[in-house]
Amino acid sequence: MRTRTSFLALAMVAALAISGCGDDNNDNKKPSGPTPTRTTTPAQPPTQTPVDELSPTVTPTPEVSGATETPTPEPTPSGLVCEGTELYDTITSLAGSDLDVGWTGISHDSQATRDARITVNLDCPDGQNCTVDGSALVGTTFGSPLPLSAGGVSSCVINEFREAITGTYDCGSGCSESSVKLTSRVYLVVDQDKPCPPCVGDPTPNDGIKGGTCDGGKTPNAPCDVGGISDLFENAGGAPPNAGSTSNDCQPNGSPVGNLSIDLTPLTTGTVSVDAGVNCLNSTFGATCYCPGQVQPNSCINPSGVCPASGLCENNPPIGVCSGQKFRQCFLTGSPTADCEDIAPGAGRCEAQLQPCFGPSISRTGTCGTQQGVLASIFCIPATQAAAINTVAGLPGPGAALIPASQVRVPR
Repeated sequence: MRTRTSFLALAMVAALAISGCGDDNNDNKKPSGPTPTRTTTPAQPPTQTPVDELSPTVTPTPEVSGATETPTPEPTPSGLVCEGTELYDTITSLAGSDLDVGWTGISHDSQATRDARITVNLDCPDGQNCTVDGSALVGTTFGSPLPLSAGGVSSCVINEFREAITGTYDCGSGCSESSVKLTSRVYLVVDQDKPCPPCVGDPTPNDGIKGGTCDGGKTPNAPCDVGGISDLFENAGGAPPNAGSTSNDCQPNGSPVGNLSIDLTPLTTGTVSVDAGVNCLNSTFGATCYCPGQVQPNSCINPSGVCPASGLCENNPPIGVCSGQKFRQCFLTGSPTADCEDIAPGAGRCEAQLQPCFGPSISRTGTCGTQQGVLASIFCIPATQAAAINTVAGLPGPGAALIPASQVRVPR
């Protein structure tokens, strides 16, 4: 018996983008933000009160309609909403994620990988309200390497489950709330076009068949099975073939420049909101920040240091981004193709855009759903020992994520 649904435990995907920021030589370091005060009022699932590092307030959202897939579920055992009281739950990330990292805004609007997949246990003693058991995942990798690039700084990130996934899930509504803790190993990379060595030519991700070959990395030309796809690189004009298709069979060269602890607590299908409440390290800014050691709230040029309601630094000069490769920055002066098409065929023309910013409050809204849904989380990211990463992304600083996800659950 199978039913496709959304599931909040997929929060791990969000950690992928955040992990691109690195934390040198510290496997266990994690940011310690303000003591959280959260209030969770689920529509159907049971109440959970985890300990967070920020101060989010979570409000569940109703089930979404109009999902892209509408499978016909098979009948469940009499009296049960779930397919049974003990289930396997296979979770797959979908396209359309949005990841905002750091206070500068340069690393906002990144993407997590789609088609990344994991399996957890659901224990549902009453046939509807379930607890999540992801203890078997500890020490294993989540998905495949994540390629990231912004402001001329590129990285490849490998994520590992540091602790068991825990949480609650409701079979009837698809509402969920989970805690996911990762260690993200960050590799600093020179090549903007392919931050992670791609797996080229594999037609079907995660089928266990190594139908492709590694393009570079520690094992060039080795057979590989794609484990996740970054559309930011996969669809970039002029980029190498399958640049966004990565595999754990294709590891990056060198050693990691940092090991970053990322705690997504909570990852929720509801709305999570956090107010700034930490003194900024730079006292010239009157506004408060989100994370310990954060220098300033944003990059906006105004006396108050407050991000406008538009979420854009309206008084700042615009920044340049290549139209065909959004990860590539460019100069707006001179030829519109000088830093784009002329050096990277397919990169297009240099286009102006205003720099995004975090305001005095950050809010993200997920979606419950029995076919597919959206996960939301807000978190702190510590500084690294790589000045280029800290400067471009704005670290230490906050991160926020929205991750679409689907799942298949079957009795175990």
